[in-house]
Amino acid sequence: MLKLLKNLFHTTKSNVEIPKNSAALFPHQNADGWIYPYPATTLLNTELRQKYLGLIWQQVSMTKEMFNSIYQQPIERYAEMVQLLPASENHHHAHLGGMLDHGLEVITFAAKLRQNYVLPQNAAPEEQSKQRDAWTAAAIYAALVHDIGKIVVDIEIQLQNGQQWFAWNGLPSQPYKFKYIKGRDYELHPVLGSFLGNYLIPKEAFDWLAQYPAVFSTLMYVMSGHYDKGGLLSEIVQKADQYSTTLALGGDINKVVQRPIQSLSKQLLLALRHLLQQKLKINTPQGPADGWFTQDGLWLMSKTTADQIRAYLMEQGISVPHDNRKLFDEMQSYGIVESTMENTAIWHCRIKADSGWSPPNTFSLLRIKPEIAWDNIDDHPKYFAGNIIIVNNDDKEISNEKPVKKTSINFSGEEKIQIQSQENIENNSQENISIPITNNSTDSTNNIEEDSTKYLLNLFEKSPQELINTVDDAIVMETTILEKQPQPIIKKTDSDKSCKISAEIHESTGDRFINWLKKGIFEDRFPINKTTAKIHLVKDEVGHINLFLVSPSIFELYFQQSGEVYEQKDVIALQYAFQALGLHKKRIISDKNKQDSVNFWCCSVIGPRKSSRLTGYLIPNTELFLGSKVLLPNQRLTLIEG
Repeated sequence: MLKLLKNLFHTTKSNVEIPKNSAALFPHQNADGWIYPYPATTLLNTELRQKYLGLIWQQVSMTKEMFNSIYQQPIERYAEMVQLLPASENHHHAHLGGMLDHGLEVITFAAKLRQNYVLPQNAAPEEQSKQRDAWTAAAIYAALVHDIGKIVVDIEIQLQNGQQWFAWNGLPSQPYKFKYIKGRDYELHPVLGSFLGNYLIPKEAFDWLAQYPAVFSTLMYVMSGHYDKGGLLSEIVQKADQYSTTLALGGDINKVVQRPIQSLSKQLLLALRHLLQQKLKINTPQGPADGWFTQDGLWLMSKTTADQIRAYLMEQGISVPHDNRKLFDEMQSYGIVESTMENTAIWHCRIKADSGWSPPNTFSLLRIKPEIAWDNIDDHPKYFAGNIIIVNNDDKEISNEKPVKKTSINFSGEEKIQIQSQENIENNSQENISIPITNNSTDSTNNIEEDSTKYLLNLFEKSPQELINTVDDAIVMETTILEKQPQPIIKKTDSDKSCKISAEIHESTGDRFINWLKKGIFEDRFPINKTTAKIHLVKDEVGHINLFLVSPSIFELYFQQSGEVYEQKDVIALQYAFQALGLHKKRIISDKNKQDSVNFWCCSVIGPRKSSRLTGYLIPNTELFLGSKVLLPNQRLTLIEG
């Protein structure tokens, strides 16, 4: 076998030296959010990815030179093709570079799992030994392309010159941005594996594998997404993919009870959103469906939803209650589903579609707020063409008004996500204040620590080791958005204006304002993320949720609620007092060779009819005002970094 491979591959030894300690730090994006393209040597030059390559080599019986030809080169082509794209929009490995990390991880698992299978089945030992390396290659190649179709049919990629980039065009020639395609076909990307595999896998490898018809045909089935015809090779790749996904989501692939990296409430939320994207049928007009979306919220069939959430989480190695009533109680206590007036999770309803479909029986439904069901509020479907009629135990129609009850999601113990209304925000021009606008933004370094390497290293040891979780939520990066934000001309603030207030008054006035703000938030006196709210929650470029105080409105509200007579100079003085506390984050701007900073940030607002902007202060330390609560960001607001 090795002699045959040597005859097929006539290549020289690679001149690229694998660094012993490769902690390659390179800038991901420029100031305008364009992502730099990199060659494979740079993309793979991190400690984590080098360890993956080392683990893969350990599972194949060949020299380093042969490994470079058969496996290293396809992996390098794969790296240049996927660049820094994520593996999913908001599920596993959703950070920049997630597709490359996930791909290497799946290959590593597949190479190891293949050692546990005797292939081909029911063949003589001599034949199995003869085909051993071919089946190993098939497992690695199938794992290599299992998700690569996503970068063609799930993601739209645009180069800086405005042209669309496709994977088969090779290394991007310019910086790029990307966005996920709405309404994408989730069953299409596996079919493209064999097509794109032709650009990755050398023809000599196909010539070699074609000498074994069973290996070749099975590989073609799996690479084309026909897992039902891929036999044990499909099982190897699917298990490897499942293990990688499980680690990323905090589950335990060995089904050992250990503390997960994410709380059950977060897992339930991720499972729900995953099912809405790929499984559940919503708003079927002519007959039964899994759910219906109306102005009152998302209505889901209770049993179907519970069963599918349970099945999905159990596949990830995550323990969930087996009894639906207990699962409903969990979802209700976390605020994932809305409670009825009787404080139960189940709503009894009749469905009446405009198409004429109106079953006589009532349905047991769960009601969920749109901002919980969809991470991006714009992803929800159109409203159901019909009515959801709530009935009581006597089958009589009752009011469809929502109970007046604060909904919260407890993320573990004392952690909570306070769910706030994501109503459409219209033009709040009266809340705007002029600020200087620049096209540059603060550079940020994102170090992604992948502890799954330790698990993989332990997996390859003879003695069992403790499972180490993979990804920390803190390092998950937000997907780069392709949509261009409008840039209206805004007057610049006079930076020379100052107020002659002593340091003592600054501190005293600022502290009183902060205490008033904290008390109001604690007592739920201030709406958050609503149409006329003065307080919002927004994500920055690295996905961190910040408190956004609309200025000058929030400071004027302070005087109004205090009953004080005030003038514009008093509002400005209060702003200076707040700034003196140093709680806000300044925005760095660059002008030629100079750098400066300003106190104000700007958010673009997407309203039902038009767009507008809000100006205010950005406070990274949300815990100061919200305690252990982690709030959902306002999907209608986008922080303008530049």
